[in-house]
Amino acid sequence: MRPPRRVSRVLVAAVLLVAALLLAACATTGGTGRSPGGASSGPTGDGVLWRSGSAAATLLDTYRDTPWNTEDADDPRVVDSPDVPGRSAVAYTVPSGGTRSELEPAYRSFREGDEYWFGLALYLPEDFPTDTSDWQVVAQWKNSGEGSPPLSIQVHDGRFVLEGGDGIGEHWQTDLGSAKAGARTDLVLRVHFSSDPDSGAVDVEQDGHQVLSDYHPRSGTLYPDDKSYLKTGLYRSSDIDQDGTVYYDDVVIASDRDAAASLASAS
Repeated sequence: MRPPRRVSRVLVAAVLLVAALLLAACATTGGTGRSPGGASSGPTGDGVLWRSGSAAATLLDTYRDTPWNTEDADDPRVVDSPDVPGRSAVAYTVPSGGTRSELEPAYRSFREGDEYWFGLALYLPEDFPTDTSDWQVVAQWKNSGEGSPPLSIQVHDGRFVLEGGDGIGEHWQTDLGSAKAGARTDLVLRVHFSSDPDSGAVDVEQDGHQVLSDYHPRSGTLYPDDKSYLKTGLYRSSDIDQDGTVYYDDVVIASDRDAAASLASAS
């Protein structure tokens, strides 16, 4: 009976070793750096890769705390949603003469050849300066280095505008439709990330209507030999002499259109 007992001990030891290795692997993926594997940081469902939280106590935990979140502005804060009863939202406020109040989803960077869908549910209050002619970014896919991003959504001259390319001296922009103050806007985007203008492409829906289809920016959607990451909030010219706040009800990063469009319902 001795040999079977020894085999049993070996099996038990092997199982314990595998369990320990699995626990160690899980621990090493729990850091705050950008995850190369793209693990989710929020509630998920079919096709949803990352989603902002909805509970007031933990909403900001789904974002990274970085030195670049604020500049001459208030820290982003959790408030009651202005248009989704019972839900929390993130308010990004920049005072007159201020520059930045943003957050970065705790998700991986986007690289050459990647394709993702994004859902953005944002509310511009009645007093938001939609008619300014100065630059005013409400979402950006920021390059990893200095300078302006290869892709951003801006609000100026009463419009939502998709813009980019300034970082390599090839500015471009295209209109996405009216920027309505005192109303919620849902934006759903498909982005194929590439520095090749023939490959880099964007689709955009505003409130369920297609406003841009297979658009190829002349500078691509990614800078050469670089990667990008998403930032939401408000980043704008310090020349704007009016306070501004953007409310984000929901943000989704997804692998398909339907998942990206599964934004928290507006009232």
